[in-house]
Amino acid sequence: MGLASHRAGALLKFMSRGKQEWKRLDDPYDQVIFPKDDNVAPGRPNYSEYDFNTDHSLGKKLSKQLIKRIDPGNTDLLKQCEVWMELATTINVGFTHLGMSRVTPPFLHFLLSKKVDELYKLASYSVRDVQYAIFNCGYSIKDLLKDCPKAPEGNEPDPVLRRLKAVLNHPIGDYAVQPRVATFAAQGITMAHYMEGAAYTVGPTNNISIRNSSMVRNFGGEVLCDATVEQIIIENGRAVGVKVRNTSAGKDSPITEIRAKNIVCATSVFNLHNKLLPQDHPSVKEFNDKSKRSIVESNGHVFLFCKIKGDATTLELPRHNLWYFNSYDMDEAFDKYYADPVTHRPPTVYSFQSVISSSSAFNYLTYIALVYVGFPCTKDPSWKKRLPGVSNAILISDGLFDWFKRWENTHSHERGAEYEEFKDQLAKHLLDILYETVPQVKGKVEHWELGTPLTEVSYLASYHAASYGTKCDTNIFDRLNDRWTTNPHTQIPGLTMAGSDAFLPAVCGAMYGGILGASSILGYGGTMRFVYAFLREFADNLQEQNPKMNRVTAYFMAVKKFISEPVAN
Repeated sequence: MGLASHRAGALLKFMSRGKQEWKRLDDPYDQVIFPKDDNVAPGRPNYSEYDFNTDHSLGKKLSKQLIKRIDPGNTDLLKQCEVWMELATTINVGFTHLGMSRVTPPFLHFLLSKKVDELYKLASYSVRDVQYAIFNCGYSIKDLLKDCPKAPEGNEPDPVLRRLKAVLNHPIGDYAVQPRVATFAAQGITMAHYMEGAAYTVGPTNNISIRNSSMVRNFGGEVLCDATVEQIIIENGRAVGVKVRNTSAGKDSPITEIRAKNIVCATSVFNLHNKLLPQDHPSVKEFNDKSKRSIVESNGHVFLFCKIKGDATTLELPRHNLWYFNSYDMDEAFDKYYADPVTHRPPTVYSFQSVISSSSAFNYLTYIALVYVGFPCTKDPSWKKRLPGVSNAILISDGLFDWFKRWENTHSHERGAEYEEFKDQLAKHLLDILYETVPQVKGKVEHWELGTPLTEVSYLASYHAASYGTKCDTNIFDRLNDRWTTNPHTQIPGLTMAGSDAFLPAVCGAMYGGILGASSILGYGGTMRFVYAFLREFADNLQEQNPKMNRVTAYFMAVKKFISEPVAN
């Protein structure tokens, strides 16, 4: 989404009035690191690191690169890997049609229904089952659109396939659900997104919200900070306003009512039904009826923010993202931990479960196995000018709200010694991973701060720290849940959903969710005016990229990309 010549990048530029700049990351943009593992087929290489590069060949280049490092010369496995990559494109196209179906009149849905039905079919399969179908059973995409066999219990016995499947699970860090549970839709859309490479903001990442807020103000709106919405006002069955209080003044501060023709909720369907709507409202009762929904909220995160002494270039800090995995058998790691979290290593940070009852519970925090390690100081071209002689690192892994639930009603910095001890243990093991993967920073970390799911509740107001909104399991695209998620429309007149639960998680998905929410308010006529204004700027972007392109061709290309370009681009 860093390229204004693609739809997603053009939309972000349009919404920020061109003020938010992005820098494309060099290849590799990601590197997955595994521990040394001797379960290797005879004569096969035993690498521990796997690079992910921009691939404009729809995954064929990446497939060759991975097979070369896992089982060189295996042409059959290469073809299966290409099917896996091609399936990501099928998912991507399906999401484009799903998004269009949310803003077009019902009588036109027949034009989109085939690709949407294919998306829903593939989304009902788990990542583990799709891997088994392709790599163990030789399924094609055509076969998968009919059915998908269930993967047998236990680990993959073939050492080549075991390794390849684990490496191909690389995007799991972006949607944070184990392979046996995760919908292939999440895997596919993430794969498709990063085939185009990656980008990073120029300047602090909070510039995204600042730039977009300035656009709101330019059109006569206002953005109120330090303001907590306590409840949505419902009168005669319609949403007519919100009750707001000053956050800093505390829960006893006066309530102010703000009324409007349209109310937009961009803080998840779980916050909407558990906090914002009157709890006796029929929609809340239906949401709490498990026979009428099967979605659950996502996990939260644990963050470690590090200040590092020294210049990033001098320290030779990586310009790419690092993903640290400790096992090729990811489902087994989850299962062992869930059965006995004290003895077994957790597959990710969030597997620490809700067994924290005494200080002895910290004894099982022996390893953290799946963690993102990134260095914003190497990606942001404005960093050295803003903060000379200083570098930074961010480590992120998932975290369950249940670990911290007993402290949910306490204030920050007032949660007691046991909470601080737990945080210190988490931070220690994250720092160990940092020093293991980037040893040159050891002894140079001058300061660190650890954020927990409670931090997300405090600063994001996310329900149970579900910062991704809805969990990306195989239920998320079940037709049963159409009314709750991936949809901007609600059953309450005057109330619209936006953000990730209106379409998809992550920055790009939430942006599209915002557009779908705006479209549902604007109506078909207003949406067409929005589309025309966007296409005019999109054509400008294309001409800027290629000055030889005439205006008619630029408009034609803009329309073509807007209609047919996959949603992840």
